[in-house]
Amino acid sequence: MQMTCVDDFVIDHVHGTTRSLTPAEIMATLMADHGMTRRTARVCLTRCVENNHLSYRQQLGRTVVVPSLNRYHPLAPGVVLAPPHLPLPTDGTCCITMKEGISFGNGTHPTTRLCAGFMVEAHERGAVWQRALDLGTGTGVLSLLAVKLGCRHVDATEIDPIAMHDARENSVLNGCSQCLRIYHADDFSSVGPYEVVTANLRYPTLVALEESIHQWTVPGGDLILSGIKAGEEGRVKDAYAAHFALQGETLRQGWVGLHFQKPISR
Repeated sequence: MQMTCVDDFVIDHVHGTTRSLTPAEIMATLMADHGMTRRTARVCLTRCVENNHLSYRQQLGRTVVVPSLNRYHPLAPGVVLAPPHLPLPTDGTCCITMKEGISFGNGTHPTTRLCAGFMVEAHERGAVWQRALDLGTGTGVLSLLAVKLGCRHVDATEIDPIAMHDARENSVLNGCSQCLRIYHADDFSSVGPYEVVTANLRYPTLVALEESIHQWTVPGGDLILSGIKAGEEGRVKDAYAAHFALQGETLRQGWVGLHFQKPISR
């Protein structure tokens, strides 16, 4: 396998996981799946870090490997993520500034990018949203994108207090704190309805929330879901079929994103 292909494998492997991997775990995967020696695997991982694709981070007393935010990361067509120390793009690209926290949800995971892609696509086709709801906001990427796309009010829910703290800090960094309200999921009482609802959650939770999401979404509103592994999407589509019409479906790195719209006639 060529060096570039191996590097791409390592980068995709880190981006595609929902948990933080240690250097030893990544090297073990390279040794088992690609026949590398430990030394070669270590050189490959080091190269990915030195090229600003990945970075080391201390997390709960151990060293883990995470996607590096020390560079611009494409989130969706015309949208990038960037750390606070990098200058804003001057070519008209929409930029979301993100601090590098320790919680899951810094915007580089395939599920986040799937949702963001559907949001941008709907916006480019003429969708106009004033109010948005983001369920499972993580560090606030999709909530911030909703504001950047024109929403004047965004409600977001999360269960991880560390992620909630990071999301609030990111809202300040992006000048969105007046538009974005972040709630613990257990304390959330909808003040909707909303023109767009995003939910990046695992499929059992998505299925359980269908009736609530139906009530929260205005007729004609958009619903964008991910957190669904390939093979699970059928159950999610079946759960939402009574109240929503499927508009789009995308597969990326073993994860599925779904775009629905609530018909006006129902």
